Amino acid sequence: MAEIIEQTRFVILAGPRTGSTYLVDYLDRISDITCCSELFQDGRIDFRHHRPNDPRLSDPGFRDREPLAFLDLLAAEMHGAGWFGFKMIGNQIAPRGPEFLHRICHDRRWKKIYLWRDDLFEQSVSIILAARHFGTGVWGRTPDEQRVRIPPGELLSYLHMVQALYFVIEAALAHADAADVFALCYRDLGRPEVMAEMLRFLGLPEAAIEEALAACGSAPGTAFAPGPRLAERVENLDEIRRYFLNGRYREMIEAVGSRVV
Repeated sequence: MAEIIEQTRFVILAGPRTGSTYLVDYLDRISDITCCSELFQDGRIDFRHHRPNDPRLSDPGFRDREPLAFLDLLAAEMHGAGWFGFKMIGNQIAPRGPEFLHRICHDRRWKKIYLWRDDLFEQSVSIILAARHFGTGVWGRTPDEQRVRIPPGELLSYLHMVQALYFVIEAALAHADAADVFALCYRDLGRPEVMAEMLRFLGLPEAAIEEALAACGSAPGTAFAPGPRLAERVENLDEIRRYFLNGRYREMIEAVGSRVV
């Protein structure tokens, strides 16, 4: 009989373009952690590094009808891992209905990592870059040489959209116990002291934490690397500055020379 391991579950609740794929890969590299990617994409289930055996787990219809049963079944299949988690982007929450996320956030068996980006302006530009480069396909890192001309009104719409996604996540997290939530900012990804704090939050032993920190940066793709500055990305930056000059995004625009995507 296989040994039954007490499993810790976690979910990464993230805005788009917050470094969430890096975080999934970072966690999945750690021994005894299985971290899937976006299990609730529209019409698609992204396990990233894992392939399930039960055919129901590859069926978006089953997932959409019974999202909590889907997660229980997947966790059971990953019974050999001491930690099991996945990530969920803000725009994947609404189709599940508010009850789904509220139940996970209220359930103390699920630890919640809230990954966010403190500059909505740079985040919105990053989303536009990715949307134009990847279209409706799976998004990855936008090539560093990619440049874009953005109508200011379109950028404003994205700024409002990003805020709305955060509102959905934060409304659900209001139902969680504070001890079950770890807030992680984009700019802190890869910082050893912050990553160690996150792993302690998940309950990893100190030896495993030290091993994970030592491995970070020693192999390709293990170190977090933000992209080029926004000034190198946006072709019509002066036009955008003028458009936002009198609004609440003024400080973000004025500091754009030091921003990265």
